[in-house]
Amino acid sequence: IESSGRHLLDLINDILDLSKIEADKLDLQIEPCSVAEICQASLQLVKGMAQRKHQKIGFTSNLASAVIQADPRRVKQILVNLLSNAVKFTPEGGALGLDVKGHEEEGIIQFTVWDEGSGIKEGDLKRLFTPFVQLDSSLSRQQSGTGLGLSLVSKLTELHGGSVSVESEVKKGSRFTVSLLWYPRDKQEKEGKEIPQA
Repeated sequence: IESSGRHLLDLINDILDLSKIEADKLDLQIEPCSVAEICQASLQLVKGMAQRKHQKIGFTSNLASAVIQADPRRVKQILVNLLSNAVKFTPEGGALGLDVKGHEEEGIIQFTVWDEGSGIKEGDLKRLFTPFVQLDSSLSRQQSGTGLGLSLVSKLTELHGGSVSVESEVKKGSRFTVSLLWYPRDKQEKEGKEIPQA
C-alpha cells in the first residue's frame, strides 16, 4: 500500500510539474547555489535505492568549488530523476555514478549520470524525452515508472537555458549529460561583470 501510494504521489507531482511548464506557470527560484551541495544531496537521496540492489555509486568532479545561478530544488530534481533511472536499469551489484566537469572557456558545467545498465536502442533514443513514453510497454516489463521523468529532466533543463544529451549502447549502459550555464566567480570578479541569470 505504501509503495503504491508513493507511486501515485510521484505520478501526480510529475503531471502537475509538466502541466505548469506547458502552461508557462512554473517559476524558477534562481539563486546562487553550490554545485557540490546539490550533487551530494542528490546522491544521498538515491543512496538507499542503490544499497538495496548492492550497487556502487561513483562521484567525480574537476571543481573544488563552484557556484551556479539556478533553482537548487529543480537541479536536484533533474539529477535525482537521472540517478533513480540509473539505479533502476542497472543490474544487482552493478555500478553507476555522477561526473561533474566545469568548462570555463565555454561557460558551462556538465553533469553526467552514467550507468552499466541495459542501454537503449539507437532507434529509441529520439522517443526518450516524450511524456508518458516507456520504451518497454509490454505487460511483463520489469521496471515500473510514470514515463514522465526524462521529459521533466528535459523541460527543467531547458527552463535553465541548458541542454540534455544522451549516449547509450545496448547491454553496456547509458550516459545522460545535462549542460548548464556557469560563470566562474573569480573570472566574473576579474572582468567586473555580473553573473548571468538563467
